[in-house]
Amino acid sequence: MVDSLEIREYRAGDEEALVDVWNEFFRKDPLTLKVFERKVLLDPNFDQSGLKIAELNGEIVGFLIGIVRRYPLFYHGLEEENGWITAIAVKTGLIGVSVADHLMVEAFKFFKEKKRKYVWFSPYTPNYFFPGVDPERYGELFDLLVKHGFEKVYEALSMDAQLYPDYSLPDWVVEIEKKLEEEAVKIQSLETRYVYPLLKFIRENFHADWYRHTLELLQSGCDKDQILIAVKHGEVVGYCQYFHGEEYDWHRPGTHFGPFGVRKDMRGKGIGSVLMAKCLQSMRSKGFHNAFLLWTDRETAKFYSRFGFKATRSFYIMRKVL
Repeated sequence: MVDSLEIREYRAGDEEALVDVWNEFFRKDPLTLKVFERKVLLDPNFDQSGLKIAELNGEIVGFLIGIVRRYPLFYHGLEEENGWITAIAVKTGLIGVSVADHLMVEAFKFFKEKKRKYVWFSPYTPNYFFPGVDPERYGELFDLLVKHGFEKVYEALSMDAQLYPDYSLPDWVVEIEKKLEEEAVKIQSLETRYVYPLLKFIRENFHADWYRHTLELLQSGCDKDQILIAVKHGEVVGYCQYFHGEEYDWHRPGTHFGPFGVRKDMRGKGIGSVLMAKCLQSMRSKGFHNAFLLWTDRETAKFYSRFGFKATRSFYIMRKVL
């Protein structure tokens, strides 16, 4: 029998097979059907023609998720030059042969039809799975991307900190907080009266996905003490937050730390240190043994390391010019 390979677009009913392929390929990053549904099918920009399926002799053996914005990400807009591959997975033994290559070729056709200039792997917000490719754990995927013209743009680090059993508020942070109070800067949990000032602060200072994330967190009814803010004269000048995970109840308190930021002109005063330390204290008080963040750069990682965070993974954010 001659092998017959077909690349087609997604059809309803493919989902369980796609999750099986994912879990065979991304064996160190297992996925549930529930997360696949939320992060792929329910994404407002999902386009079935961008989800490429590889069938070999009638069996699903691989897929690629390609996406472009159909709806603007708040004030960040449509990013009309960009397209994203958020994941590509094939059954074991097929990444180095034509299955993955054919998926890539069909994806590039999709992006060219959408008049994209750049294709990224894989920092699409809001529903990326990884910041980029992990070359240590998935070297074959990294090689595939390089083969098809992707180049490394920058590196993202994941970091983890152990809170149990010894985390407590450092004495030096307590001293900084006292000095900040003397300068009329107060670190506190979010209150209703600061909801609008917080959203305004994020909108004026940070990426639209940070705004989207906090907005959805609040709309989902999160506990207010999951969000800490720095306030001066009624203005929010810094914030941080934490949340649960990837499924539908992601807004609940959990071990995922961030986003986290301070207004540019207020940096260097220790506001970020107090925000982080008190946020970790809040997490520990709720019984969480660990905290993690999925994405930071090497320079910022030095700051996180002061609070016990250690780099646990490295990702390459990669881009191809079409």
